[in-house]
Amino acid sequence: MSPTARRTAPSATPRVTNAQEHEAAINQLIAWNQAPDAADNPALAALADAVTAYEEAAGHRPDAPQTLRGILEVEMFKRRIRQRQLAEILDVTEPRLSELMKGKREMNLDFARRLHTILHIPAEVVLQLSA
Repeated sequence: MSPTARRTAPSATPRVTNAQEHEAAINQLIAWNQAPDAADNPALAALADAVTAYEEAAGHRPDAPQTLRGILEVEMFKRRIRQRQLAEILDVTEPRLSELMKGKREMNLDFARRLHTILHIPAEVVLQLSA
């Protein structure tokens, strides 16, 4: 069976049950994700789900970021954007956003509101950041 046929027609739902299988699955995901037809590969999504299930069952969940910088970096990663684009979304200048992320400037109420209303960061988290 060719690799393409195997990718597009998985014989069974993949399962990841140990660290070795997890490492092999991660390597396979990386290889498949680099292929030009990655978006059309149902096996990629199935294997990604199996890896996620294994990681959750094994407790491989990172702690949520606790700093403004960490939260905004995760947000940029999720949206696949750069700091300049995030500054535009939040309607602040890029230098000001940079200062806020580096801790050189304190967050004001207006910026805290934007985090909550635009990025949908929970109000409790925003309040903890500003304390």
